[in-house]
Amino acid sequence: MMILGIETSTTVCSVGLSGDENQAIERSMVESRIHYEKLQTLIQAVLKEAGARVGDIDAVAISIGPGSFTGLRVGLSTAKGLCFSIEKRLLAIPSFEAIATAAARSYPLYERFFIALDAKQSDFYTGSFRNYSGLIETETDVAVRPSKSIGQEMRDDGKTLVLTDTPLMVAEVLKGAFRCEHVLDFCRGEVVASIGMRKYKQKEFSDLSSTEPLYLKDFVVKTEALQTHA
Repeated sequence: MMILGIETSTTVCSVGLSGDENQAIERSMVESRIHYEKLQTLIQAVLKEAGARVGDIDAVAISIGPGSFTGLRVGLSTAKGLCFSIEKRLLAIPSFEAIATAAARSYPLYERFFIALDAKQSDFYTGSFRNYSGLIETETDVAVRPSKSIGQEMRDDGKTLVLTDTPLMVAEVLKGAFRCEHVLDFCRGEVVASIGMRKYKQKEFSDLSSTEPLYLKDFVVKTEALQTHA
């Protein structure tokens, strides 16, 4: 069995393969606005490294959000296109679950992972997850919160690791009480694929036609006021 995983919810563009017998391959790039240009290249790279063709994939797992509007849209449209073309299943993976799972691999001694991603307009996407020996369970649902209120419910017990794309800002809001790590190190296509493998075996498939990104916020287009001259 082989699951392709796509992660595009942040500035990371990452593609991974997860197979039986713990086979894992991953290629990633970190740069703003590269997902549309580089995603297909990364998919071909991991397939080539695995000695596989796109038709050998059993399913495509996609990081579904929350996160970057553009990144999520590009990732899901690519995943759906693949699934339609090779007639395979789609697996929608909550982005924060995948991030927390990746963090648990690197920091197994932490009991809780609190994720806070900049949602713009003074808001953050936040969520808290418990770590049970690498098995991640949701503690507080992912939601949009004002930046000044993030982390108010957390206790400084030394067992919580904060993952964020703005570590300096979040550390200031939390008054330096918690260790903060940059989230980009934990946005991994291979982890998305491995979670997808578990969901595939449990037959937790997503509807190919109706699945949409988990945006949580409405997309706002900024426009400049037009000036008229007499």
